[in-house]
Amino acid sequence: MLLVLILVATAVALFWTYANYKVSYWKRRGVESLTPNLIFGNFREAVLFRSAPGWHIGDLHKMARPDAPFVGFYIFHKPCLLLRDPEIIKHVMIRDFDNFSDRHFAGSNQKDSIGMKNLFGLKNPAWKYLRTKITPTLTRGKLKQMLPLMMETAEPMLNYIKDQPVDHDNVKLLDAQDLNYKYTTDIIASVALGTKIDSFYFPNEEFSAAVKEFFYGFKRMIALITVFFMPELVEVIGTRMLFNSTFVRKIFWNAMENREKTGEKRGDFIDSLLQLKNSEQDPVFKFEGENLLYQSGTFFSGFESSSTCTSFTLMELAKHPECQELARKDINRAIEKHGWTYEAFQDMKYLEQAILEGLRLHPPVSTIDRYTREDYKIPDTDIIIEKGTPIYISLYGLGVDRRFWDEPEVYNPDRFAEGNPIPDAYMTFGIGPRMCVGMKVGQLHAKVVLALLLREYEIWQTKEHTSFLDPRSTFTAACDGIKLYFKKIR
Repeated sequence: MLLVLILVATAVALFWTYANYKVSYWKRRGVESLTPNLIFGNFREAVLFRSAPGWHIGDLHKMARPDAPFVGFYIFHKPCLLLRDPEIIKHVMIRDFDNFSDRHFAGSNQKDSIGMKNLFGLKNPAWKYLRTKITPTLTRGKLKQMLPLMMETAEPMLNYIKDQPVDHDNVKLLDAQDLNYKYTTDIIASVALGTKIDSFYFPNEEFSAAVKEFFYGFKRMIALITVFFMPELVEVIGTRMLFNSTFVRKIFWNAMENREKTGEKRGDFIDSLLQLKNSEQDPVFKFEGENLLYQSGTFFSGFESSSTCTSFTLMELAKHPECQELARKDINRAIEKHGWTYEAFQDMKYLEQAILEGLRLHPPVSTIDRYTREDYKIPDTDIIIEKGTPIYISLYGLGVDRRFWDEPEVYNPDRFAEGNPIPDAYMTFGIGPRMCVGMKVGQLHAKVVLALLLREYEIWQTKEHTSFLDPRSTFTAACDGIKLYFKKIR
């Protein structure tokens, strides 16, 4: 027994010594840092799913000294740097981009290739080449071709809302997040995979059920926190924990084969991929085989983000009826002037302001990450960031930072009115060469859904149905949905 006690005490002492040394990394380098836990570092609440991981990074932003330009923290014993100053962020994301062109998780040997072997997760130089090829598939002309598909896909959603039961005041209580999840599933099938489905009236079909599990299953939530914050673990357990894409492969290749045989043009992403497949190839990244399939993941990620944007913007408009009425008038004015056209959605300026403000408070992908490729001296300091150090930026933190926003907790679309300066801290779509390539298609997606709903329904939320973030989700999502009341406008 004495020997066992001695061994245990020795092990504890050795761990204490080791852990203290590991979490003194930033202190030894002269960098201001947050006080860590000896086991979890500064990430205990996120690892234990007590706080949504992205929100937790925002809390770390708020814990730092208010004027701190950056602060060190730890994920377990791994030293990470959280940037808090827009000028330093611009150096990293724009001026010195070549040293920070890769995401922290990029390139790991994970099997979720639909989500990673595309613009979202590739490393340079493949990423740079791919961007030059994908960007032309999202031009104004391409978006005008996609718009009819978005409108067509919305019909089952509108019919579904109409068919839901009402109370004695002709009011319906609906989950806006679930509505958007289902619509997004259908739009992914239509635009990215060239296939029509109906998740509202046939939710148990293989594709709808599989996409629901892909986006919102607990297994994927575990996978995402691992991929984003602990990608080293993917090398060990990635093949057993990440997404099975069998159902997507089947639908995708059936659509590609059918489109090649018939020569049909539908205005979707399959048309663009066939053009890329038949064009001259570059060894750095060839549009052939599985590489074609992986590009559909760009739309999986993009439409998931715009779905979240739509859900939370609708929630904010439900809480602020005066803003909702201004958005409705803006929608009706644009439709009366242009009809249901691409030009009408471009002309919905106040609705766009409402969306941008919703994104400030509820960024769908709330954390930007980068990997330091070579040792880097932070401008105007003596601080050297070592090669391999993960760099993080919290959009939750910057979005409510009082240094940059007046009354940051208040939802106010007028912040983005024409002529008002937008702080450099607003970077919901990212900044620099790697900023979101699908920004315009995401905004169009959100405008279509919001315009269709607000034109027909008055929407509000009560305190008893207040929404809270899902602590398991790396991306922004509401736990138990976003319950809103819908009443038909007469």
